[in-house]
Amino acid sequence: MEFFEDLERGVYRKGLFDEEAKRWAQELRSEGQGQNKLKSSQFRNYFHEFRRLEDVFERYKREAGEDKELAWRRFSSQIELLRAKLAYGGRSNGGPLQNLPTFRARMDELLSDAKKSEKHFAAAMLFLEAVLAYFYGLEGERNGDAASRGPQPQGRR
Repeated sequence: MEFFEDLERGVYRKGLFDEEAKRWAQELRSEGQGQNKLKSSQFRNYFHEFRRLEDVFERYKREAGEDKELAWRRFSSQIELLRAKLAYGGRSNGGPLQNLPTFRARMDELLSDAKKSEKHFAAAMLFLEAVLAYFYGLEGERNGDAASRGPQPQGRR
């Protein structure tokens, strides 16, 4: 996936966070039937794994001090590990993502692209965040107004 119009300046490609993110969300939302549909919690779990990677990378940068290349090399192995976890989730003998080949392919594509550079990783995070937001928005459209407002705060009664 091409994130950038101008990589050196960090200019993102037009339409990346709206049209393309929405298209991905629609594909993911429409995948599967009944119990085999992608659940919001499944998507959120992988999104949180990406977020966890951000924290890991920040830690590696602090530990490496001036050696940013070392931090990136160490971090790249964490991206590879998440790709392995994704493959494990899609195993044919009952993995939770077994019936979600589009989701697995899209997440693998993002992870593969994220591994190219620190800028690519940041762009993949932003893109995934946009896809997740559209994914939840589509859930609200499908379920009506109550779902589109999201979970309501639980206070004392």
